[in-house]
Amino acid sequence: YNDDKFFDFDAIGGWKDLKDSVEEMPDAYTKLIPELGDGDPDDAFSSIPYEKGFNLLYSLERMVGKAKFGEFTKAYFNEFKFGVITSEKFQNFFESYFEGVVDVSSFDWETWLRQPGMPEEPKFDRTLSAECEELAQAWISLDEIEGGETPSTNISDWSTAQTVTFLDALTNMTNDRSKPLSLETIQSMKEAYSMQQSKNSEVLHRFCMLAVAAGDSGIIPTVIRFITTQGRMKFVRPLYRALYKSEMGKEIAVKTFLANRDFYHPIASKMVATDMSVGKTEEDGESKSKKKGISLMALGAVVVVAAAVGIALRRG
Repeated sequence: YNDDKFFDFDAIGGWKDLKDSVEEMPDAYTKLIPELGDGDPDDAFSSIPYEKGFNLLYSLERMVGKAKFGEFTKAYFNEFKFGVITSEKFQNFFESYFEGVVDVSSFDWETWLRQPGMPEEPKFDRTLSAECEELAQAWISLDEIEGGETPSTNISDWSTAQTVTFLDALTNMTNDRSKPLSLETIQSMKEAYSMQQSKNSEVLHRFCMLAVAAGDSGIIPTVIRFITTQGRMKFVRPLYRALYKSEMGKEIAVKTFLANRDFYHPIASKMVATDMSVGKTEEDGESKSKKKGISLMALGAVVVVAAAVGIALRRG
């Protein structure tokens, strides 16, 4: 759309993904330059290099301006095309390109690249997300007041992005208060929106997560169908974890995974097995060593490349 409002609207969703990954991963793996040690590089796989890397580049873009950052990006790709890059090379090239710019010389690279956890949240333009967040707050209010009135907002003409933003905001609010939605609220949402029947994976995944947290046993057949008919780790791993942690779904989660583990990508299968303490297969030492060497180079590059591509895609 070539509009910063739409750009920030999309980036807000990525920020939610980053928060989820940081909460799940060990500190060593939440750094943009992760400490792999002797561990399996697969264990560090998450959205962190993409979303934290994107927010690093977004912070740099805001610091120097969109136009100048665009010219820098062209110069960067021209300088390092067909070569191997590292985060340090990116930092050095950026500082050299913008030499003399006060804000650049004082930028906190150490925290961004080498410290764990969440970075400082950018000041996103929430113009387009405001309606979604207001609806989420209305459902929270209903959940907390017995006999309250179901929100009347019609979302049938909302885009997927708006619906996802609403569900993300609702999830954040339940996490902030450390209390899931009630069964009554989930049932009201089913009646109002029929999200349990959605054919959109992003929407269905988020609603299933809310329903499982609420202890809705009626959602289990939908969850099982969802996690056994597509294998994306971003969807199946959180749902298996949520089922396993619930009183109603622990045994079902293990049985379903054992019956379908060969359906998933080996990395997804391994991570889900680890989450549920299901027996793991040891890797060949030489293969693991080779994979680690390749992954170290890849992780160094993905911080810049993946995030830069993300900015380009979000800019349209």
